[in-house]
Amino acid sequence: MNCLEINTQKDWFEHVVNNQKPVVVSFFAEWCAPCRKLNPQLISEVEKNSQKWQLALVNVNNDELYDVVQQFAKAQVPSVCLFNMGTQIDLMTGYSERKIKFFLEKIRG
Repeated sequence: MNCLEINTQKDWFEHVVNNQKPVVVSFFAEWCAPCRKLNPQLISEVEKNSQKWQLALVNVNNDELYDVVQQFAKAQVPSVCLFNMGTQIDLMTGYSERKIKFFLEKIRG
């Protein structure tokens, strides 16, 4: 599977910032009910499209990644960002079936 857990600044730079492939980053928290619905949908989608993009999961409660979370998720979970060549090109915050459907259609290309 093409799903990564980002736990350190080194992971962030290696797998998101310096990745040649587009990366969808899901900022989540274990206690967040919408996150528990969203992440399985994203994992299922990456399994179908792993040749196009990767999925990276970032737990917002990870102290080492505090600056990354503040910069991109603004402490709102769930937040899903699409990065290409280290640049954020799209963002989805919150969760609804409509939002995720629209976001997934965009990233499928």
